[in-house]
Amino acid sequence: MLEHRAFPLRPAPAAGVPFKGTYREEGWRRCNQMSAGDGITFTPWPHPTLPGWSLPALEAAKCAAKQGDAVFEATHLKLYEAFFTRSLDISDVAVLDRIVGEAGGDLTRFAADRQTGFAREAVLADYEAAASEHGVRAIPTVIVPETGRALVGLAEPAVYRSAFEEAAG
Repeated sequence: MLEHRAFPLRPAPAAGVPFKGTYREEGWRRCNQMSAGDGITFTPWPHPTLPGWSLPALEAAKCAAKQGDAVFEATHLKLYEAFFTRSLDISDVAVLDRIVGEAGGDLTRFAADRQTGFAREAVLADYEAAASEHGVRAIPTVIVPETGRALVGLAEPAVYRSAFEEAAG
């Protein structure tokens, strides 16, 4: 069973995060090459800087999850598409509202849940647990509970297959 946990790379906002000519741009290029056969597109970020943090998007996902698995799964995929393909700022509340709406979420409930602050607490709890219990410092990181094996960074499908076969015994 796959369990999603939030992990903000920046738990606090940062201004002016560069993209062009950085390891970030190179990473997007690699991701685009690796996923092209699957029909996934990583559009190079066209703006001078990246959004300074992912916490608002992670909070949005937690709020969407309260509306059920279908809304969460659709929101989760649409957040990735918005950022990596459509070059939208997923730290912008208006963008997040649009994404959750596109995913079939109830926007009145979404706004009410976001205002309670539960999502921020849940995201930060996920972050603390990942960092302190598992030593997570990068995304993606997949931890296989049965073996404790951690897959960090971009991995080939064969690596995941091997880890899951090892866990199955």
